[in-house]
Order: sequence, then structure tokens, then C-alpha cells
Amino acid sequence: MKKIKVGIEGGAGFTGGELIRLLLSHPKVEIAAATSSTFPGQPVFLAHPNLRGRTGLSFTRKLDYSKLDCLFLAGGHGDAMAEVPAILAAAGSRLRIIDLSGDFRLRDEALYPVWYTRKHKAPELLKKFAYGLVELNRAEISKARLIANPGCFATATALALGPLAKGGISGVVSVTAITGSSGSGANPTPITHHPTRHSNLKAYKPFTHQHIPEVEQILERLAGRKALKLSLVPISGPFSRGIYAVCQVDLPKGWTAERVKELYQAAYKGSSFVRLVPEPPSLNAVNGSNHCDVFVTVQEGRICVISAIDNLVKGASGQAIQNLNVMMGWDEGVGLEFAGTYP
Repeated sequence: MKKIKVGIEGGAGFTGGELIRLLLSHPKVEIAAATSSTFPGQPVFLAHPNLRGRTGLSFTRKLDYSKLDCLFLAGGHGDAMAEVPAILAAAGSRLRIIDLSGDFRLRDEALYPVWYTRKHKAPELLKKFAYGLVELNRAEISKARLIANPGCFATATALALGPLAKGGISGVVSVTAITGSSGSGANPTPITHHPTRHSNLKAYKPFTHQHIPEVEQILERLAGRKALKLSLVPISGPFSRGIYAVCQVDLPKGWTAERVKELYQAAYKGSSFVRLVPEPPSLNAVNGSNHCDVFVTVQEGRICVISAIDNLVKGASGQAIQNLNVMMGWDEGVGLEFAGTYP
């Protein structure tokens, strides 16, 4: 069977490394090239030592887009909006693009200066990118050629709250979500450097995290109107991988626990990567995998939903490959069927 050829811009970062690791085992994909400005011409394993002996691929400075079937953009926020117009002009409409940054997640260009502190450079493309959360937007993704891969906090939170929004529940939902240090990228900062993060917890960007508007956007689309409003407090955790999101909202009058749980069973029936679990999930059960474990309980007029994902897999690179599979008309689990590591 002929494999499609993919390229990766920004292959030396954590998400780029996970893309390479996962795509090496994908039976329908060949990695044509991966770029790095730090390691040009050097073996991939210098940036990702876990890949030593797994591939002879070396990083390049540039990609030949005309030779690619799909392009993964794994650079920083702001890079894709500057590059995509020229890429599309060079490659034409044949090339499929999956952007792992936040550059095309929001439909409203006016939100970018507010949440990403920059004016959008290609606003005409915003509505051409499908939001790539398969479980909540599968139909649009299957028809798309351009995909905006969701953020990690957004993935965990939207999967926790999507069934409630679709079921008609509204109001302010309180979310406390703790994340591993790998979500901040490969270059250490004061909040990701191990000596300051080890055995420590620190909240950051309370109520102002950039993933808030993309969650509210997908929840509004599911509800068909203004739905749940997010009150998010992110927390930096003393571990490298994973996001653990605890979401709480008032139970509407007349609703029962059974009615709430039926929303989740209906929403995720047939979704192989969302697992409804009978007790609060564990990060150890999802890390290394493309799964999201979701727990739902109702007590004393409140709904609590807890979700757990690996921020680099389901929250980034694994989800990007899941999007590729759906775009191509393949089974969404191809190349992603493995379980996570445990403990």
C-alpha cells in the first residue's frame, strides 16, 4: 500500500518529537522530513534520545511542500499564522495542514490580541480551519484539509464538559486543572526548571489562560447558543506529563444523576479514545496514550466531572494524528491503538 508523505515543521520540540515517535509506527504514513533550526543536518536522536536506533532521519532546515501530502506545524504560537499563507501559495490546495499551535483555533480575529497578545496575520484563513477535537467535531474534520489542533487544557476541559453543553446545561463552570512541565516546551523557564518545580505547586494565569476562549467556542457550537462559561485556574504540577482537570457546575433543577450520566454515555458511544471510568481517573492510566479518562458524579446539587489526559499525546501530537486519520477517511485509531504505561 502506498504511504502518504508527511513533513514536520519544528521537529525538535516535545510535540515534534512525539509526532516523530508516533508516526514511525503508523502503517500508512512515511515521514519525508522534519525541520529544526537548532539541529539542522543532525540526527533526530540528538533532540530525542528515545528515538536512537528507531530512525535514520536527520533534521533539515526547510521542507519541500510540493512533495508532501500533509504538513504538521509544531512551532511556537505566531509562527503558523505568518507561514501558512505562503505555504498554501507554494503547495496549492492539495496539501493538508495540521497546526498544533494556537494560531487558528479561534474563529474571531478580535480575540487574538486579547488572549494571545498579538494581532492575527492571516484572519482570512481562520474560518477555513476545522477545530480538531474529533470526539466533538468529527463531521467537520472529515471534510477538512486544514485543522487547528486543540490546546492541551482545552482538550481535557472540552471533553469533560462537551456532553453537558450539548445537553443544554449552562452557567459558570469552575475548573481547576494541573499540568505537567512538558506543556511549557523544551526550553526551561523559571516555572518549568526542575529545581523550582519539583515538590511544588503554583497557580498561573487564573481566569486568563489562552485556552479559555477555544473551550467556550466549541461548547457554544455544541449547545447552539451561549453555553457554559469557563472559570479556569491552571496549576503547574511537579511532574513532566499529564493534565488533570476537575470541573464543577450547578445541577439544573429537576435533573438527576442518571440523566447527567446518560449524556456522557450517548456523547462518547463509539469514541474509542474517551473512556468513562467509575472512579476519579489516574494520570498514570493515560500517560503515554491517546486516551482521555472521564469520571462524572452528582452530589448535593452539583455536577463534578474529572478528566485526565497525556498533554503531549491526546493533548497534542496523538490528537494531531487522530485528526489526520479522520481527514484521510481511515479508522481514527490507526497508529494510536497502544495503551499507556502503568504505573
